[in-house]
Parts: sequence; structure tokens; C-alpha cells
Amino acid sequence: MALPISFWGQTLNDNTLKSNGEPESAAFRFPIITLTAANLVATQTLLTDLAVAINGVSLGVVRHTTTLLEETVGSGNPAATTAAQRENKYLLRMRDVTTHQKFRVSIPVADLAQLPNNSEFLDLTAGAGLALKDAVEAVVRSPYDGSHAVSLDSAQFVGRNS
Repeated sequence: MALPISFWGQTLNDNTLKSNGEPESAAFRFPIITLTAANLVATQTLLTDLAVAINGVSLGVVRHTTTLLEETVGSGNPAATTAAQRENKYLLRMRDVTTHQKFRVSIPVADLAQLPNNSEFLDLTAGAGLALKDAVEAVVRSPYDGSHAVSLDSAQFVGRNS
């Protein structure tokens, strides 16, 4: 079993300002396809798709994006809407498609407008939910074995401070 060695993640700003004037933020990280010279360009395209899909389900402002080979610093500004709160998260439940081992990643500053009426789960069959599912499954890999693809089983709105 080979553990993942490449990772991609972001830090997102919410709408709350700390006493020093900087916005509160929260971070997440995914294990991804092992980056090599041969797949770097294609993987960066998949990571851009993943970032766009996450932007489609989050109200946060990207503060920082990190990959194993590249680090990008985004905005130091707070998000524009008071609805952007770091405690509002989408809990992504995934599983390794080979071993069926489960793992989770939380995406902070969830855009609750993306939720269907009367539900706390994103619709993964249409719209922003489907874009997120497709982007996750294209590039994220199992934290238990970096050669194993994953399936995004659900994206649930949760309120949590971690």
C-alpha cells in the first residue's frame, strides 16, 4: 500500500473579522493523484476544475491554495457577504473505490443557497453538486493508497468549528 504523496488544499476567508482586522479562515486538504512531470499539466487542469467546483458550493474567498509543487497566495480580504461563515461547512464523505475505506474532508464557508429545499445534502446529480462530484472524483485519491480513486458519496451541510 502506497500512501499518497501529493496533496492539494485551500484556505478560505469568511465574513468575520478578527480583532486585528483580518478575516477568520478555515482550511481543507485532499490527497490527489501523485504529481509527476508527465501528468503535471493535466493534473493542474483537474485541480482548476476542482477549485471551480468548490467555489460553486462555498461563499468563502480563497486566501491560499497549496499543492505539493506549487503554492499560491490569494486575497487577504474578507468575503463579501455576512452569510460567509467558516463554521458553515460541507462535510464531504468519500470512499476508496478499491478497498471501500471511508474518509471525510470539510469544505468551509459553505454556500447554503446551493442546497435543495428541505435538505442538508447537496444534490450530487445536478448543478454545483454534480460539478463538485465530478471534480473530486477526477483528481482526489484515497489517503490510504494514493493509487486508488475515490467516490464522493455525499456532501452534507454541517455547522462545526473544526
